[in-house]
Amino acid sequence: MSLIIDYIASLAPWIYGLCGLSALYYLYRVRTIRMDRRQAIFALERERAARSVSHVLTRVIGLILLMSATYFISNVMARAVEMEAESGEIEVESTNGNMVVTATPTAILQDESEGVVAVEGVVPLRSLPTCEEENAAILTPSVEQEISDVFSMTGTATHEDFSAYHIEIAPGTEPEDSDFTVLGIGYNQVRSGNLLDIDTAPYISGLYSLRLRVIDINGEYVAACQVVVRVVSG
Repeated sequence: MSLIIDYIASLAPWIYGLCGLSALYYLYRVRTIRMDRRQAIFALERERAARSVSHVLTRVIGLILLMSATYFISNVMARAVEMEAESGEIEVESTNGNMVVTATPTAILQDESEGVVAVEGVVPLRSLPTCEEENAAILTPSVEQEISDVFSMTGTATHEDFSAYHIEIAPGTEPEDSDFTVLGIGYNQVRSGNLLDIDTAPYISGLYSLRLRVIDINGEYVAACQVVVRVVSG
């Protein structure tokens, strides 16, 4: 529906112009027909002219209604759709110990002065991993989500003494610390934004554990979050 509204809004100037020109033409026709009617000698000619005037006026009214409908759709309805999109909210529920987020992404904002990225809006329905610290959270991928090709990992990595964050991967669902290898390192804090673009090409299909760890200025790991995903190799 929103696509139709946007399409009509984009055509609104053309619709107004064509309707306006058509209305002027029909009004000119009304004037011409009425002049002919006054000059008509026979009653039959006058009746025919009266019917023509009625038909033309009906078309003019139709054009006015079309312009009114176009204005309503391109202004009132388009604005309502825009406000609905801007007012998206995140609803979080708890299901079997996992967070469930319902929403649709709207916009990504970036504050370059502080190096903080934030996402406003909502995200698709999915089961998120349970993380103990709010400074480290994974939004995508969700639990046992299938990933392939190059996949964007999103989430939050912040701390008052933030230094960096590590994205790590290990085979299996319950790997040891020694099994993890570092995929990438970020040096800017991220809030509900893109953490790393992961290329899954080097990995065979199977279950893997992705881990996010936040490091403070002393080099200590101060927050972590982990999720199991299913890599689908091409």
